[in-house]
Amino acid sequence: MATAKKTTTKTAGAVKAKAAAGAKATGSGGSAKATKGAATRGTATKGAATKATATKAAATKGAATKATATKGAATKAAAIKAAATKGAATGGNTSTFEALRSILQRHARHLVVVHDTPDNYYLDTRTKGPNGKPLFFGATRVGRAYTSFYLMPVYTNPELLGDMSPELKKRMQGKSCFNFKTNEPALFAELEALTGRCFERWKASGQV
Repeated sequence: MATAKKTTTKTAGAVKAKAAAGAKATGSGGSAKATKGAATRGTATKGAATKATATKAAATKGAATKATATKGAATKAAAIKAAATKGAATGGNTSTFEALRSILQRHARHLVVVHDTPDNYYLDTRTKGPNGKPLFFGATRVGRAYTSFYLMPVYTNPELLGDMSPELKKRMQGKSCFNFKTNEPALFAELEALTGRCFERWKASGQV
């Protein structure tokens, strides 16, 4: 009888130990599963944050590129404007200057005359550019070796030069300046027609 009781007690102890081990294993599995789930959620959150950072960086880069382009255009216009308003030196051809000034004067009533002297004639538009200052339209001034004619619309709209003659193209310096040593009626007539197209283009786009 004592032996049976002892055997029963031993068997009950083994069952209890097995049940405890099973519960421990189940608890460990659940804990591991929960830890893995948390890690997965953490990875997803980190991925979303990385994607948001990349999107923000791309937007910032795009805005910076646009700002740089706008600043570059304004700087170029300012440089051309400075060259046109720089004090004229001696040695220019008065008749050439007068002929070139007359081309610009045809549009003066729609623009703003900034300078009108014997060696410097300068026109702005009434429209403000990206830098908050009036857009420069055109000018002519007497220099040491040339009389220069500046026409800003051909810089912003180079397609206006599509049918320019090779002779007039030879007089170009940079993208918006034409230099002349003498009075050249045929080229001045072509330049007058080009100036008219420039004015109409800017008028149509609201820049004049």
